[in-house]
Amino acid sequence: MISRHFHKLSFVFFAFLALGFLAADTAAENGDAKPARKSAEELLAFIPADVALLDGKVVVKREDVLKLIKPQLEQALLNEAMPEIPQTQIEAVVYNLSKQLMTYELLLQSAIREGGKMNTEEAEKIINEQRQQHGEEAFEQMLKMQGMSIEEVVKKVAGSLLIDEYHKNKIAEYNQANPVKEEDVKKFYDENPANFESPASLSAAHILLKFNSNTPDEDEKAGLRQKLLELKKRLLEGEDFAALAKQYSACPSKEKGGELGQFQEGQMVPEFEEAVKELKSGEVSDPVETQFGFHLIKAGPSKEAGKMDFAEAKEQISEQLQEQKAEEAFREHLDGLLAKSKHKINLPEPSMPQF
Repeated sequence: MISRHFHKLSFVFFAFLALGFLAADTAAENGDAKPARKSAEELLAFIPADVALLDGKVVVKREDVLKLIKPQLEQALLNEAMPEIPQTQIEAVVYNLSKQLMTYELLLQSAIREGGKMNTEEAEKIINEQRQQHGEEAFEQMLKMQGMSIEEVVKKVAGSLLIDEYHKNKIAEYNQANPVKEEDVKKFYDENPANFESPASLSAAHILLKFNSNTPDEDEKAGLRQKLLELKKRLLEGEDFAALAKQYSACPSKEKGGELGQFQEGQMVPEFEEAVKELKSGEVSDPVETQFGFHLIKAGPSKEAGKMDFAEAKEQISEQLQEQKAEEAFREHLDGLLAKSKHKINLPEPSMPQF
């Protein structure tokens, strides 16, 4: 999706991810070879002062690209074990990054022409959430690695949010004018039978009491087992499984009352799965030991293997086809914007596959 390319902070990490993949690919191809190193400055010397233009105006400058890619490249070059990244691959990354930045500006201008406004307050809120989630030190390190000031990030994120809103509006307009036809939905269902085969599955909820160490002794095991037996007694006396799971379970599923949902055979550890199979829906097990600790398991309904009928699959298919068609229409819209604009990237197109 176009919106995913520009949403929130994602564009900032493009160069870093691409270089990471390049490093992995190069290592696989060249083994232990260690060619002479070039500096990041030398490797990026080919980038012109004016990288990309829209309607005669420079929208991507050399420093815009360097801010995103140079710190990542310098970091990669510090790794002595990593082989040299081929110049052609670096040029491909720079070209694709430059094209993304130019497309960002094109969509931003189009959104503003249609009355869109930058929401810096929402951008700051998103950035502050990132800061709180990762911690101040990690956040500052991220800014340093990306070579951007907080003001630049706020501006870019605000632009990304506006583009995302623009994209959503175009998708909504298309969907309203071009609803998927039922005959197309039925055709997809008939032509893709494998998509609607559902394997057998089990379901369960559990209360987990974890071991305190990787090598629990018999006393610890006995204590956990006894605690679960006491909880089972309370269940038999009428207490609610979900409430006890929220209070006592050490599994994140406790927030959902211990519910694990549907799962296929082989997705759970064998001891857990076998215990579920031996229970009828609604029954609660005795304490079950696994590598994680002891579990009190409540079996849920199981599903047999079978094919989803058309009535059941219809809504899912319709949503999928509608999304695909709408995204194709938006790509055509973007191609139209590019065709109408006078745009130029002052870099050679890469001959290698793009990222």
